[in-house]
Amino acid sequence: MSAVLVEESAPVRAPLHDRGARAVLALARFEARRLLLSIPVVIAFVGYVAWIVWRTRESWDGHPVLQDVDRATQSMPMLVGLAVLLCAARAVVRSERHGTEAHFATLVLPPWRRTVAHALSVVPAALLTAVCVAGQFCWEALKPGAVGHGSPAELAVGPLTVLVFGALGVLLGRLTMSAVAAPLLVVVLLFAFVLGTGPSEASGLSWLAPVVATTGPDSLPSDL
Repeated sequence: MSAVLVEESAPVRAPLHDRGARAVLALARFEARRLLLSIPVVIAFVGYVAWIVWRTRESWDGHPVLQDVDRATQSMPMLVGLAVLLCAARAVVRSERHGTEAHFATLVLPPWRRTVAHALSVVPAALLTAVCVAGQFCWEALKPGAVGHGSPAELAVGPLTVLVFGALGVLLGRLTMSAVAAPLLVVVLLFAFVLGTGPSEASGLSWLAPVVATTGPDSLPSDL
């Protein structure tokens, strides 16, 4: 009887930084899905889409000026950004509220990696806002009476507002670890930037908002 010697290869372990990056992306995907399905964000996006449909159907009497249209896409994403801020901050403090913060010490994700994952989780909300902005602008641009040209920089304001508000929510949650800090900040921002400033104001608190709305004469085609 002869014995067969079988050599087992040693398991190959991925470097720690690769495992950490994959863990960050996995947590970011989970938190992004949870964020997009949260009730405040869903309500904000449903209201945003309904506002686009209601406003764009008969805006500018069928003759939109595209350099005004791009600026008109900047106001409503602020409300989406407030919802994202609230939910992102609550996601950061979820483990503290549920008493599971100590369990994260046994995982490969230190606090700074979890913060990065939460920051990445707000990117899909900003991308979805960009889709809404593009849809609103394209709807106006495809009208037979459309004139002028839009600005990519102006169109990017809405998605960037959502991204900045989401990052602010993550930062607020990480610094305070309080469940009431984000709702209080949302109330303050809502009164200061949405209810406390009118479109005719060009000074004071209006300049602290991500979007400064000003009124002026109606734009006319250059051929006139």
